[in-house]
Amino acid sequence: ATAPQFEQAARFVQGLHARSTLVLAGNHDLPLFAWWMRWGRAYERFAEQFGVDHEPVRQAGPFYVVGVNTTRAWRHERGSLSSAQIDHVADLLGRAPPDAWRIVASHHPLVARDAADRDHRPHRAEEALQRWRAAGAHMMLSGHAHQPALLNPLPGLWASHAGTAVSHRLRHGSPNSLVILTLEPSGTAEGGWARCATRWDYDTTAGEFQRVLRETVG
Repeated sequence: ATAPQFEQAARFVQGLHARSTLVLAGNHDLPLFAWWMRWGRAYERFAEQFGVDHEPVRQAGPFYVVGVNTTRAWRHERGSLSSAQIDHVADLLGRAPPDAWRIVASHHPLVARDAADRDHRPHRAEEALQRWRAAGAHMMLSGHAHQPALLNPLPGLWASHAGTAVSHRLRHGSPNSLVILTLEPSGTAEGGWARCATRWDYDTTAGEFQRVLRETVG
């Protein structure tokens, strides 16, 4: 991405007027043509707009979100996780409030939606899933593949893959989409609140996002 594109992205995030935001770098946020910047300056443009913390943690009410950076300066597309990162995220999850909805966000998906999607997973993805689930993770959020999906890879653990939210460069025949996570009153869920994931797809005829899927995920 170019410096003007980072500025535009920052204005978009600011325009959401959200009480709290968590922004992670993706592989396209690393220099491609200015390859020399990858040595020591790979995240310079990103940091100018979104700060130097590439693995932010946010807590807002019952939501506890841990960000993990799966991009690498020496790789333009594929992602990776280090053993230290896996340990660190597991430690953070273990220190979350007991009633929190524990969520891990990464650019690259740790769960493959099909065989063709396996190459999108970062190195050590399976190890991370097992460790983080054992540490109390409930939900994995990711992007990269531009194909929306909601998966249940392990008991008690869900994975939500983001599609393309606002860009006109759509892929795989999927429309623009977004997923909203909510806590909703429930007479059957533990604690009286159900964790829900709702997907909205953009309908070009109606000119608006419309709900296409709602799933209880805990």
